[in-house]
Amino acid sequence: MYKVGVIGAGKVGVSLSRYFFSNSDRTCDTHCSQQKKQSDSEDVYAGNLENYIFQGFYSKSFHSAQNAAEVTGSEVYDAVENLVEKCDVLFITTPDDEIKTVWGEISSFFIENKIICHCSGSLSSEVFFGAEEKGAKVCSLHPLLAISNKAESYMDLKDAFFSLEGDEYAIAFFSELLDRKGNRYKILSQQDKTKYHVASVFMSNLIIGMYQMASELLESYGFSEDDVLQGFKTLATGNMSGLMEKGARESLTGPAERCDIGTITKHLNTLSNDGYKDIETVYRLLTLEIIKTAKEKNPERDYTQLERVLLKK
Repeated sequence: MYKVGVIGAGKVGVSLSRYFFSNSDRTCDTHCSQQKKQSDSEDVYAGNLENYIFQGFYSKSFHSAQNAAEVTGSEVYDAVENLVEKCDVLFITTPDDEIKTVWGEISSFFIENKIICHCSGSLSSEVFFGAEEKGAKVCSLHPLLAISNKAESYMDLKDAFFSLEGDEYAIAFFSELLDRKGNRYKILSQQDKTKYHVASVFMSNLIIGMYQMASELLESYGFSEDDVLQGFKTLATGNMSGLMEKGARESLTGPAERCDIGTITKHLNTLSNDGYKDIETVYRLLTLEIIKTAKEKNPERDYTQLERVLLKK
């Protein structure tokens, strides 16, 4: 039987604890039981979790920990040492820049054979300095999901892909947990973690950057923000759905895929003449990237001249 606790009572800690452990055999209050019944009907709590007891939360903000404990039907701890002593497994779900500090504190306690993970996408288990000497089993566990709130994000975790990196024993523990929940996951090395996070940023934050560039172009001749959102909604969601369903090669369309040099030259000239130098640079780089996929899709088509145009040769 594993007793589990969370350090950090924000949206990540609450969402992960609700998803992973709300079907454990811990006795919950009425509020927790009502939530569990509702969630069971949504098939969020799939998996046999009788081997886990969720203890509760510690946070620098006692109020946040108290709220998180109420939501999960667990306990609030006013001292991190008490939570560490009580638990076999600890999640550190604080902001990234606080993880090292939290580890520095809890590593001064008796943590031999305890399983400890953080949930940062960018940091590796290397942040747990001296763990081997302390006898702790450490790793990083990260869901490829934008966890936006405490109330609903836990329901999206059933479809999330996870990454694991760190000590073999800790990875084995969390692999079993993810297998029980039915989530897919990939085991990374420490060296892989930064590239993994860069890739995640491309598919989440930087997409917003592309939207902002498109919005800037449309707003320059009268589109309102609402016009832009409504105008791109079907196009963007349709393309993303196609990408996820069919993959890059089968979903690729547009002037680059067609090798439409005339259209792309007009695009580049307009961006250059109207002073959108940064957008022009991004356009060139991204188009060169998708030409790689276009060549796979259309091996009989010659993209050499188009590449020269994009490289200004």
